[in-house]
Amino acid sequence: MTHVAPAGQKPKTVVGLIKQQDAQATAMTDAPPDTPGPRTQPDDAQQDDFAPRHYPIADQIVRQRRIWKHERIGFVVLLAFIALALSGLFASGPLSRHIGSSPQQRLTVEYERFLRNGASSRIVLVARTSPSARATLRIDQAFLRAHVVESLQPQPLSARSHEGGLELAGQADERGEFSLYLTIRPDGIGLVRSTAWFEGDSVVFTQFIYP
Repeated sequence: MTHVAPAGQKPKTVVGLIKQQDAQATAMTDAPPDTPGPRTQPDDAQQDDFAPRHYPIADQIVRQRRIWKHERIGFVVLLAFIALALSGLFASGPLSRHIGSSPQQRLTVEYERFLRNGASSRIVLVARTSPSARATLRIDQAFLRAHVVESLQPQPLSARSHEGGLELAGQADERGEFSLYLTIRPDGIGLVRSTAWFEGDSVVFTQFIYP
């Protein structure tokens, strides 16, 4: 059986048409698709973003969230530690500086409540008396055992040992104040309770020395 071909073309047989159709089908099958189809994820991963996944890679999102939580807690603790250090909890700062006064306000002691072993600090003793009068200050033995006195300013008129402590005498200024600046270096660890005296008035001050 043959087909009648248009003028100027050779007639095609049925066998030729079948071969032509087979060749076209084979070419369409072998040709790669224009665009690959989208890769789908499992339904449970689409429903819960925080569920463990195995596609496209295996992960443990619950464990990862726990790690993130611990990191945030650690960051907050670090910030709190830095804030306390800057405020003076471990050394010089607003929380550490303190001024103690006797009941009659005739003696004041300015000191640091928190110290570090081996780090220099300062204590200021101020006695109030009559203008240009002689003033005598005493510091107890507990203070001398826990600290090394590196310098005294101004130099006292006299200095001597008194009951295991230190007795310092000087002259008050025209306002009746005798101020003594002591540069000290802590030589111990732990809580230190010291006492300073001036003519019957006393001030008890407590310091904590870190290692």
